[in-house]
Amino acid sequence: MAVMNPLNLEIEIAEPKTGMAKAVLNELIEQLQIFADTGKQHIIDLTSLPMTSSDKHELESLLGTGEINITLSTIGESQINETAFSGIWWIKHYTPDRKLISELIEITDVPAIIKSHPDDIKHAANEIKNIINNDEQEIRYE
Repeated sequence: MAVMNPLNLEIEIAEPKTGMAKAVLNELIEQLQIFADTGKQHIIDLTSLPMTSSDKHELESLLGTGEINITLSTIGESQINETAFSGIWWIKHYTPDRKLISELIEITDVPAIIKSHPDDIKHAANEIKNIINNDEQEIRYE
């Protein structure tokens, strides 16, 4: 007799909406205007809010998807996604085993996590100088 392996299916039970998606949208409107007027950036930490899964799905649906999707691989993976609205970015950070540990909405022109640090830029310039110097040395010996 053949034995069938059980399927590992994730089942999500839809929780009721609480109105948090609309509350976050109102905060986004206010903070986008402040950013447009002053350049002051803002972050909303979704993991600290009492949002149900239905609230998050509603918010994702209302914000839509933009043209830029970035995957950053460090200790864990981070997904940086532009929404359909300029200046609003949805950022998710995962552990190495793909457990969601942080979920943010960042109001900015470019999310801070993808900007190069000035020390890294200086290091890159030195590394390029080393490459050029090594190439020149190899040419001399040929």
